[in-house]
Amino acid sequence: MDADPPSGCSSSAKPTESGQGIFSSQPTVFILPTHLSLDKLHETERRLVEHGGKITYDITEAGLILGKIGQKKRAALELRSRGIRTEESPSTPVSTQAISLGEKQPPVKRRKIEQDYKPVRDGAGPEIVDLSTESESEKDGVRSRHDPSQHLVQVQDPPGTITLLKLEWLDRSIIAGKSLSYESFLIYQGQKTNSPGETSAKLISEKLPSEILQRAKEDAASQPPPVLTTRFHPRRSKESHDWTSIQKPPTLVRTTTSENDETATPPDQPEWVKNQILYACLRSAPLHTPNADFLAQLIKIRRIRQLTLDDIGVRAYSTSIATLSAYPHVLKRPSEVLALPGCDVKIANLFSEFQQHGGCNHTDDDGNVAAADALDTDPMLSVLNTFNKIWGVGAKTAREFYLKGWRDLDDIVEYGWDSLSRVQQIGVKFFDEFEAGVSRVESETIADLVRRHAQRVRPDAENIDCIIVGGYRRGKEISGDVDIILTHRDDSVTRNLIVDVVSSLEKEAYITHTLSLHLTSTLREQSTLPFRGDETGKHFDSLDKALVVWQDPIFDSTDASDAEGRKRNPNPHRRVDIIISPWRTVGCAVLGWSGDTTFQRDLRRFAKKAHGWKFDSSGVRERTAGGEVVDLEYGGETWEERERLVMERLGIGWRPPEERCTR
Repeated sequence: MDADPPSGCSSSAKPTESGQGIFSSQPTVFILPTHLSLDKLHETERRLVEHGGKITYDITEAGLILGKIGQKKRAALELRSRGIRTEESPSTPVSTQAISLGEKQPPVKRRKIEQDYKPVRDGAGPEIVDLSTESESEKDGVRSRHDPSQHLVQVQDPPGTITLLKLEWLDRSIIAGKSLSYESFLIYQGQKTNSPGETSAKLISEKLPSEILQRAKEDAASQPPPVLTTRFHPRRSKESHDWTSIQKPPTLVRTTTSENDETATPPDQPEWVKNQILYACLRSAPLHTPNADFLAQLIKIRRIRQLTLDDIGVRAYSTSIATLSAYPHVLKRPSEVLALPGCDVKIANLFSEFQQHGGCNHTDDDGNVAAADALDTDPMLSVLNTFNKIWGVGAKTAREFYLKGWRDLDDIVEYGWDSLSRVQQIGVKFFDEFEAGVSRVESETIADLVRRHAQRVRPDAENIDCIIVGGYRRGKEISGDVDIILTHRDDSVTRNLIVDVVSSLEKEAYITHTLSLHLTSTLREQSTLPFRGDETGKHFDSLDKALVVWQDPIFDSTDASDAEGRKRNPNPHRRVDIIISPWRTVGCAVLGWSGDTTFQRDLRRFAKKAHGWKFDSSGVRERTAGGEVVDLEYGGETWEERERLVMERLGIGWRPPEERCTR
């Protein structure tokens, strides 16, 4: 079901294909992020698009704005703060009626080229003359539909109308199955006006003689082209940023002659492409994909979005990357990219650039994309990337380090060591060892030791299951850390097991640092996490777990002395997460810790959308006031069977962990 419908209501309108929905005839829409959580903002945008609406992230392109605003003055202030100057339209404007399917708009009237614009009036009142031109963002590489070169004289169109409605209009329209009238939901409607500087420039230009204009054009043509500098700005983010970098202008998606002449039969598309399935959990994404080189470029760009705190950009690129990870054929043309769910013109442009630089052609060039190269060539991004790799340092903290003037790990140690948390200090100290990753053989060795110590602290329990999840289970040769789940059919065995296992491993020096230890599950009697509403990301500690630093204490002391003759363990330090799951929900725990990030995100979204359930690694609950536990694992004799039953009863179907690699 759709997220957050009006109280007491449920949506009966089914999402339709793009361009065929109830909002398809509406102008381009911008969603104001004011007073909206990030999840609510994403959900609102998704619902609008699913029902045929056209969305923009540039408010200057919008003809209709939806927001959680209550007063006209606040609405005008919001518009002005985003660079939109307006004058309020007269009350009861003609355009307050929604333009829905079946309603016809008055014909668009154009001014005469050689005459001044004069509004036409009759006895019925003012006539709305629409002189605006509709164009897509230049960043998407799409030209305006009105080519100025076709006119003898280029004249600026008069300001257009902009309408701001309550967000409730979207929900009510979906319930009604049609676009409702604006009248009951109208907050503010105004005419766009030029800034004082723009108005003055326009008046002056109209009065200049033609020969002066000609001479000005000639002078401008003789000047060298300006150097374009842009900033890394998220479309929407909770913070403002000031990251300066040079960005190459985007290219257009062009259809080449060779592409038109190609006679080879296009590959047979998988069903999820034909049906435009967007949820990553409903398709297989193998570890090795035929488009790995192009994906590597997109992953770099997503990384830049992470470092510049562009949460929406990260999510958008993650969706595209997950789609391309599941695509079974080698991409050959941008139009093929556009046909994939979750891939828009921007991704097609990047693929076109990738091809132009040698991608997919087996040339000496590696098919780099300029936007991705910035991660390695931009000094600021390079420093932020290094800092963000420190265990315990997020993108926001990495920026704070950079603003303090620190440029490498030595600066952090010299100037900021005492200001670091204990976790961050350990992350800096063992940075190189953590970055090296853990091999499959070493992961298996660590897991075997954890299982043996679990058996040691529970001598009366037989057959404690030890499951390696995470990247290892997805088939990766090198994992960033080792994630291990311990479980047993008797709840008394798993209760407080994490404390005893960690204590035993610390005594034998396998664990050198315990960074965090949680007894969340034990404290609630190992039951499924209660449903408390949409608080995604706030319940990471829904199971008992410990995040520790691991080092094999066994080494040859004869070859391990430092410069001062002291014995030093040369074995590398590793990051290890030990998780305890009660048996009755072990299938959810294994599933929740085995997929890549986008797979897990869409798994939760699908459970909510399709069933009204809240999925968590501790189990499944109804998203209702009662929040009843939903048992999807009944009948499973082993943890493998229980994981399979969860996936099948959720409705996503079974696929092995090696096919959950959404990157």
